[in-house]
Amino acid sequence: MTDKPKSEHLELITLKDTLVSFSRLFANTVRYHHWHQCLEILYVEEGFGVTIVDNRHYTMRPGRLFFFPPFTLHKVMVDAQAEALYRRTIIHLDHHAASKALRDFPQTRQRLQKLAQRGGEAWVVDVADCHSHIDYLFSCYSKRANNHPLNSENVASLLISLFAMLPGDDNGASGNSQSLASQVMFWLDEHYNQKFTLDTLAAELGKSRSYISRKFHAESGEKIHEHLNTLRLRKACENLLHSEDSVRDIGTKVGFSDVTYFISAFKKGIGETPLQYRKNHVGLCRVNDSKSAKVALPII
Repeated sequence: MTDKPKSEHLELITLKDTLVSFSRLFANTVRYHHWHQCLEILYVEEGFGVTIVDNRHYTMRPGRLFFFPPFTLHKVMVDAQAEALYRRTIIHLDHHAASKALRDFPQTRQRLQKLAQRGGEAWVVDVADCHSHIDYLFSCYSKRANNHPLNSENVASLLISLFAMLPGDDNGASGNSQSLASQVMFWLDEHYNQKFTLDTLAAELGKSRSYISRKFHAESGEKIHEHLNTLRLRKACENLLHSEDSVRDIGTKVGFSDVTYFISAFKKGIGETPLQYRKNHVGLCRVNDSKSAKVALPII
């Protein structure tokens, strides 16, 4: 595994003045946990690997479609032998505007709202049997989007066509929640705001420190402290955007005992200080909550 370039923490997933964006290409895998403020749809066309989302591991293979709700941590790791073949379509969708456009199509609208529920579970489904139809659908709308921004009617028709080819909500793929990395992630989700020691975690899981560290890195591609730091910074971002608590209080709430270290870690991971982040993004977040999602949280 290679470390992510430092510049990546400055990247923003932004829809600007459009309702949807398409990215259809051969591409390198994203080897670090990240999240977006908009709904992300990932369709795997070629390549194999593992996707980690909701602290579960899903096999990534051709014909598998992933829906990542806003603010949902996820990571894609492509098998090293398949990286040259990895091809995917990524769609970032302004789900608020799309929902309004679907007001006369209640079933599609209800499904979209469920998939885009903030903090909701990701949905993973196998659609290899209708790959040709989905590929054609994405190709058509991607070409349109490259020539002219898609309007709300275009986005509504895209979703209606896509959802018509998908199985029911209850027929999604089950992730592997029994891996050691998944157990560690679930434990960190419950204890991220407490002082962390590897000894405590090891005792809780009944494993040795060295085994947990080695196994977690092998399964997730990162170190335990790196994942914990990402989790804490994500929680800090949400608190900065949706509360008026002080930086010191937020740092303490998400598990940083020293405010100076919290500010330093936030600056390194997000690219802005906590106060700068609140100043630059809280207004956009309020617009998003009341209207539509135009700007996403930075990837870290």
